[in-house]
Amino acid sequence: MPLAPTALGGALLVVLLYAVYAHGAVASSNEERLQVAVAALAVLAVGPWLWSGALRFTAPAVAWGGLLTLAVFAAWSGASVIWSVAPDQTWLELDRIVTYLLVLSLAIAVGASHPRMLELVATGLLALVATVTLYALGQKLVPGVHIGRLVSFNQAGPLPRLQQPLGYWNALAMLIAIGVPVALAVLDDRSRSRSARLASLALLVGMLLAIAFTYSRGGLLALGAALAVGVACSGARLRWLMWLAIACLAAAPSLLSGLTSHQLTAAGIALGQREAAGGKLAAVLLGSLVVLLVLAAGLMRLERQLVLERVHTRRIGMALAALALAALAAGVLAVGLSSRGIGGTASHAWRSFTATRATSTYDPHRLLSADSENRWVWWKEASGAFSDRPVTGWGAGSFSVVHLLYRRQTLSVQQPHSLPLQLLAETGAVGAALALGGLALLVLAAARGAPGQTPGRGRLLYASLLAAVVAFVVHSLYDWDWDLPGVALPALVSLGVLVGSRRAGRGGPASGLPHPAAPARRVPGLVRAVGLAGAILFLCAFAVSAILPRLAASKAAAALVSSSGGSPDALARAQSEAALADKLDPLSDVGLRAESTIAIHRGQLSLARAELLAAVKRDPTDAQAWEELAVDDYFLRDPREGALAVRRALQLDPRGTIAGGLAQRLTLALSPPQASPTAGPAPGSASTG
Repeated sequence: MPLAPTALGGALLVVLLYAVYAHGAVASSNEERLQVAVAALAVLAVGPWLWSGALRFTAPAVAWGGLLTLAVFAAWSGASVIWSVAPDQTWLELDRIVTYLLVLSLAIAVGASHPRMLELVATGLLALVATVTLYALGQKLVPGVHIGRLVSFNQAGPLPRLQQPLGYWNALAMLIAIGVPVALAVLDDRSRSRSARLASLALLVGMLLAIAFTYSRGGLLALGAALAVGVACSGARLRWLMWLAIACLAAAPSLLSGLTSHQLTAAGIALGQREAAGGKLAAVLLGSLVVLLVLAAGLMRLERQLVLERVHTRRIGMALAALALAALAAGVLAVGLSSRGIGGTASHAWRSFTATRATSTYDPHRLLSADSENRWVWWKEASGAFSDRPVTGWGAGSFSVVHLLYRRQTLSVQQPHSLPLQLLAETGAVGAALALGGLALLVLAAARGAPGQTPGRGRLLYASLLAAVVAFVVHSLYDWDWDLPGVALPALVSLGVLVGSRRAGRGGPASGLPHPAAPARRVPGLVRAVGLAGAILFLCAFAVSAILPRLAASKAAAALVSSSGGSPDALARAQSEAALADKLDPLSDVGLRAESTIAIHRGQLSLARAELLAAVKRDPTDAQAWEELAVDDYFLRDPREGALAVRRALQLDPRGTIAGGLAQRLTLALSPPQASPTAGPAPGSASTG
């Protein structure tokens, strides 16, 4: 296999590994490292692409249209900083979008450079999900095991829902759901060794259990969509359904044991009790796996002798479809005969879905609940924001600020838990059309390649990665996967490899035919040199853009820590660090606010107020800055100016508790004292009796 695409494919898998085990790369510092690493990979890939031709960057015309549309979306998102209500967040969002574009482009180059790269990436993705699955299940089976500070399975004590290593249960379920179709593809591939297939079957059982123990209904829905696509495109529908049914049956005893054990489903259970319950669950799982593997090995020995004619497979398929319809009809009948009836059940489910209330996040019974976990509220906020600015939106990445304007309760959220609604609210109809249209074109390009795959390993792997992409698309409709690089990047890498693999060789991904000579060699050297220099310059600028906002935030935080020392030297150093933070990120007011706090420590209240005035001038929609200005005015004994600042803070966050409390205190400060002449009727006025 060629060195350049192999090395690039392996590097992409390492990037995915970091994104997953860095808690999804959600924290700003982790995402910054991820973005710099992606920029470095792109710099290293530009040379083999533009100069030596060792990497190809080819794709179907539809995919080129999708990439171009996403590039225009990135430009639109960057331009939205002009009207954004959160320009500093828009900068961060633009960096994220560019990162996704780069990863998608690198994955296309990997898929286009050699026909076997599809198998390499699929196998690597399965290995990644396997480690995540084992780590997640270890939190239930062996919670007391730890290896120094490197690995600790004692993660599910305060909250028994599985969520690590990503730190979010829905994200964990989504990531494992991406790997399930790949495991099925390996399991169904009769050209592989029996031991590899049996290992994949055991892993598949673990994946199903881990998804169930996240209690994620959205993860199960995404898994269902992925399996539907995988089965339809695999060319081996009955075998996929057979192995899936066998895995589900093998997982059932462990699932029942894990969901009914009080020690494993209640919060705050002592470690010793969880270890004992985990040991019992491990024994049940081990026994189920032993029986499963023995039966599966026997079935694999017989499968070559069991060759079904097309007419037989058609009859079996029709029988399964009839069975599914019968089950659906029985369910509808049961609901109709229930006390609520069909109409009452639907009405109750809708009320539960749209209700705003606190619910248990660790009760297994939530798997049967129709509660939206307050998503309906956030969807209405995003819809309201879109209706007020339907064309341009409020600025990319701005929902955390927009949410404060539209919320009707004190719930705080950073995203509306729906990618389409988030795009509409933040980037308007223009941005949403560009982003969703670009993704749709790329998915269409990948889906068009499925029917032409040669039956066998190539088609199975192609179907599994396409199913993984569909799982991400479905899940992003009701969760914040776009802002989770640990979830978004595996799906984008899968999509890019699928698109690129359609041009990997004349015979398709499974053909193994060599690809034609790369066109880069036929381009004049001067043109290639200019293109290489321009690409490297852009990527270096992007890396700097990724570093500056986080560096500014860290400098501001360090300045506040230094100022707590109280000594004149410490305060002077802190003031210098805060001023540097202000220069590093000219779109954020974080440095100015830090300078204001330090000025207060130094007793310079007038300077502190001046810094806050500069902060609200730079970022007029920062409710926290207005609250700090109100506090500063209050202590400067200028309550009327403080009242103006509080009024603005309440306009930006009508449900804000700090601004509300300040408003009450300032109202009292501005009210005339009870003993003053203005406290009651004017002398000589008629009494109202």
